[in-house]
Amino acid sequence: MIYDMSGIYLSSLTGVRNNSSSSSNSLDKEAFLRLLLQELEMQDPLEPMETKDMISQLSQLTSLEQITNLTSAVKDFVEAQTSVNLAQLASLIGKYVVVKNNTVNLVDGQSDSIIFNVDEDAHVVVQILDENGKVVRTEDLGTVQAGVHAWQWDGRDDSGISVEDGSYTYHIYKLTSSGLEEIGGMEGGVVEAVQIKDGEGFVLVNGSLYPVDSILEISQEGDA
Repeated sequence: MIYDMSGIYLSSLTGVRNNSSSSSNSLDKEAFLRLLLQELEMQDPLEPMETKDMISQLSQLTSLEQITNLTSAVKDFVEAQTSVNLAQLASLIGKYVVVKNNTVNLVDGQSDSIIFNVDEDAHVVVQILDENGKVVRTEDLGTVQAGVHAWQWDGRDDSGISVEDGSYTYHIYKLTSSGLEEIGGMEGGVVEAVQIKDGEGFVLVNGSLYPVDSILEISQEGDA
């Protein structure tokens, strides 16, 4: 006995076919239904689709729909979290923060102050690198006392020649019994604005963006 099962599903699937005039590059649930409908229409009447095959494909459709719904729910959750994080970050605006920093700007031959902190008396060395990672200046500061210090680069390389204006990176090292140990530089200022990029929070300090996780200290502006 031959069973033509297409009649069971055609009435419910025809509406999907008529309402899906736009094309899609991804295999969403409507595209899956259209493929299933096409398969039913093109099947051999003498060898119709087995019931188990039909159940299998409908199960795949159910799984696809569940995954789609889950993806949508996760997206909504992420968007909600972003809104919450931005609201929390907004409370930093106007606060004085100290952030990790290893960038120094040279403008008209004048550089920003390089600020660093040592936890004990130590011999300190500063290195300035260009955008290609080449060391242009090494400065031996000698032994400095524990605490916060500032050093200003004169904009010259190791040969005493002035270098071009631009943004440079720097590394600060202290000499220990086991060798050189890097000390992170710092930058202090009032948070002017906050931003979220690709799910990561940033604060705008002195015209530059810093990741939230680079903040070392937060205080009221009047406490700075």
